[in-house]
Amino acid sequence: MDKLQIGIRAEDKSYWERRTPIPPNDCKYIMEKHPQIQIVVQPSTKRIFTDEQYLEVGCLVQEDLSQCKAIVCIKEIPLEKYIEGMTYLHWSHTIKAQPHNMPALDMMLKKNVRHLDYERIYDEKGVNTTAFPYAGIAGIITFLNEYGKFQLKRDIATPFLQIGPTYQYFNKKDAYQALKVAGQAIKERGLPKEAGLPIIIGVLGSSGLCGKGSMEALQNLHVTIVKPSELKELVNTPNDPKHRRTVYVCPFKTTDLVRHQEDYDKEFTSQDYYNHPNQYTPVFHTKYLPYLTIIVNDIYWDHKFPRYVTNSQMKDLVQSGKSRLQAVCDVTCDMEGSIQFLKKYTTPDNPVYFYEPISESIHDEFDPKSPKDIMYMSIDFLPSQLPYDASIDFGIALRDIVPYLAYSDSTKSLEESGLPVFLQNATITLHGQLTHKFQYITHLRNINDQLKEAESFQPKKALKKVPSYLAIKLTGHLFDTGAINKILSLVQSGCKFNIVDIQAGQSDNQSTSCLLQLYSKNKGQLMDEVDKVIQLCETLDIQVDME
Repeated sequence: MDKLQIGIRAEDKSYWERRTPIPPNDCKYIMEKHPQIQIVVQPSTKRIFTDEQYLEVGCLVQEDLSQCKAIVCIKEIPLEKYIEGMTYLHWSHTIKAQPHNMPALDMMLKKNVRHLDYERIYDEKGVNTTAFPYAGIAGIITFLNEYGKFQLKRDIATPFLQIGPTYQYFNKKDAYQALKVAGQAIKERGLPKEAGLPIIIGVLGSSGLCGKGSMEALQNLHVTIVKPSELKELVNTPNDPKHRRTVYVCPFKTTDLVRHQEDYDKEFTSQDYYNHPNQYTPVFHTKYLPYLTIIVNDIYWDHKFPRYVTNSQMKDLVQSGKSRLQAVCDVTCDMEGSIQFLKKYTTPDNPVYFYEPISESIHDEFDPKSPKDIMYMSIDFLPSQLPYDASIDFGIALRDIVPYLAYSDSTKSLEESGLPVFLQNATITLHGQLTHKFQYITHLRNINDQLKEAESFQPKKALKKVPSYLAIKLTGHLFDTGAINKILSLVQSGCKFNIVDIQAGQSDNQSTSCLLQLYSKNKGQLMDEVDKVIQLCETLDIQVDME
């Protein structure tokens, strides 16, 4: 009997992408445990594991994967390379209806692809089993390399020059050794006072996955961990000799960044903040930012949350002489997001740009005549810089998942296909259609198309032309239950509407939110529509907040 073949694609989105989803040893594990399975690997001369290593464990190495039951890879696939009727497991970045990846979704639907996405593979505890801390780790290593060069361009030599960019190390163990050597040099030889002592690194989102990675990497530098409440005292004692022998790291949680607008004494809970971000105001820029030398940004953010550092806040601090900020390592990379002056993404070839806070302008090269410049690193594919470690963890996560793809029947319905429920929940397309849990993507696309056609509609300006306007924030299972369709069907006959700020939940137990803007020439009619929406939402278990 012919064996069931599983294919591994050669990554081709970027020449920096050297990871593999299944290393040779995990291929061996799969084939020994499942003798019916044969793994077929596309040849690659840049992959972190060589073709010979795959051959040694019994894999086939060949270009053609068309006879495979499923193909596993990491990044997006060129449109012309999708195979008709194939099963693919990879990151497609389509579950939020991201416009730039909708052509890929259309191609998968057109070619009857069964697509499973890493972003939706959760264990019984609701943890994504294919999420790892390597963005935070790789970000710190490359950033410290760039920070050393930044200081040198200011005629200041520091031990950070002993740290190379992440990609030059085979694995994180080698990189951590370089951090330890640099840390020992700081301890023994010290930092020059001209570097701006004390050097204080603030890590935003330190308790998240990326933040834990950043903290893990930084602790190899032999740093001193401090609390936010200690920063003022550190900065007010610039001549303390201890500052020359260490780098201070201050972990920040969300509770340090915001406070409730009305009830200052209200106990902070993440759930309340996530559900009612409009009730909170940022305080990070006044309480802590003036004391930091470096920001490492690892915090989850979307547009419903306040920015933690804005252009104007940064400008005010610099103009008042209260800023110590020299550089930002932005791991989360939200364009003009939690830190507003993230203006462009960078690459390992050119890792940083420079932001001038007074003019709010950026430039790519260091300018000695612009002393207020803030160095900014914003590489948005950092895990690829640690291909060995990232691949090893990927293999461990996937080796007991991949056999299900071989044994399942993609010609049958999702429920009868043989996939376990957790993989059914990660299946986006099947038989040329979106699966039930992902049909909301169609609604998101329609909304995106409507917004694109109506780009000239600007609420703050346009609302001056209409007597009555209200914005309602809707939170709940809007798309997967069809609730949004019922709500829009209700309002479209009574007033005009617009939907903005859609924030799709990342798992089945997370809610989606959006802002429903209603406007009408008749205030009474508008209020009637609002009452109807509120009543309907009560029956649909959708939370309503008046903006």
